[in-house]
Amino acid sequence: MYLKYLLAILLFCPSLLLAESEMSQDVIEDVLDVKVRFATHMGYIPSIIRAVEAQNKQGLSLDQIKAYDESWKNADEDSKSLIRRITQNDVAKYFQRRVENNPAIDEVFLTDNQGANVAAYPPTSDYWQGDEEKWTESFKNGNGEIYIGPLEFDDSTQKTQVQISAPVVSHNETIGVLVLGVSVDYINTKQ
Repeated sequence: MYLKYLLAILLFCPSLLLAESEMSQDVIEDVLDVKVRFATHMGYIPSIIRAVEAQNKQGLSLDQIKAYDESWKNADEDSKSLIRRITQNDVAKYFQRRVENNPAIDEVFLTDNQGANVAAYPPTSDYWQGDEEKWTESFKNGNGEIYIGPLEFDDSTQKTQVQISAPVVSHNETIGVLVLGVSVDYINTKQ
């Protein structure tokens, strides 16, 4: 009952975050347990690992990533091919099927070892995730951990959701992060 009340408040006051209440975060973790396991499993799928490894081998500099990020956010002519490459590759198509066939999931995206997008469905609001808590807390300087963000409105999906971040692991090393956006509707039905 407490969680329903809290979620109702959060829907009308999105600036309030579940992370501010330790009990609420524990409850939300329990509700999201299945999705946490799903995100973790996806971080071990060979095609996902290969996509991250391929991008990591490109050795993009942080300056290049930030330039791509600015272009992406401005939706200029240069960004259109980059956005297509990120949202229409084989991994992104796999993510699209997952989102379209699972009403609990609003979005899935994948990053490299610097937080740059590798694949996404639907397109994210920016290209570089490396400066955001969902990435830094999951990548953990290469130590990889599950991170469950607060319930909040997401600009790219235009929905209220919780983002679950899971490390992508190859040879016992964290090489990237996979982020799964779980809809507030799913959370509400699991209470």
